[in-house]
Amino acid sequence: MRPSWAGAAVLLCLLSTQGRESGSPKPAGSTPLGKKPPGGTPEIFAPGIISTKADEYALEVSASGDEILFVRETSIMLANRNENGTWTVPAVAPFSGKYVDGEPCFSPDGRKIYFMSRRPLSGSKLPSNLWVSDKSGGEWQAARPVTGLVLEKQLHAPSVAASGSIYEDGIVIFEWSNGRYRPGTKLPTVNGLFPFITPDESYIIYAKRPPGRQDHDLFVSFQKPDGTWGPDLSLGDEINSPDNEGNAYVTADGRYLFFSKKYEIYWVSADIIQNLKKKSEENNRKMKGVT
Repeated sequence: MRPSWAGAAVLLCLLSTQGRESGSPKPAGSTPLGKKPPGGTPEIFAPGIISTKADEYALEVSASGDEILFVRETSIMLANRNENGTWTVPAVAPFSGKYVDGEPCFSPDGRKIYFMSRRPLSGSKLPSNLWVSDKSGGEWQAARPVTGLVLEKQLHAPSVAASGSIYEDGIVIFEWSNGRYRPGTKLPTVNGLFPFITPDESYIIYAKRPPGRQDHDLFVSFQKPDGTWGPDLSLGDEINSPDNEGNAYVTADGRYLFFSKKYEIYWVSADIIQNLKKKSEENNRKMKGVT
């Protein structure tokens, strides 16, 4: 039996993560390791358990709230909530650990994990390719390559919407339509790295260099009613710093933002996203002459 860490037994109750398609938030409980949930100042997440002395990044939570994935060194790690509410110690995913794997993400329904891998792939001339593991019978299956993606450059950091469309560094979108991916197309007004697309594709968070600097900050762009995308909006000085920020992820209930910096995983209240959304909507109304 794998050990469990009772100190974070209510981790996802705290996050109140709910299914992305339906259902009510789970009741909030005590915080992991007895700590309060973060406010507007980012904090390292679950130090000593998730965040250790190793290099870690790219944390996400499943739609059911029962699994966490992230990268430690070159392997994809998983932690699961047991029926009694305790959590298993993070362990290498059954489809990872042999090759260099990274940049994982859950599908919005939590039944697939997409990730980049340097494992051998017959017929590919690229050093790494996009793979996916499907969950069947409660277990993660052997990974299979994702086929049908047409792009002139190598993929790096995918994010998947509920529609099945894949967003990628650039920012490029592979729209899922009629059972296949359309050729990758660049969003005309959004450019950045490590994209996180919300399941409903209402906004996208990404990393990019601020003017005159070499590091990457986190920005958000909101999709307008007409399908176009709004301007880059910085997540602000409380989150961004002279170091590189990336691998953003927002919990399904919109309460918490996770991101990576210097190979450590941070979390913070996602109120900044809602505040920027209100600002974006106000700017849209002003442009239309609506008060």
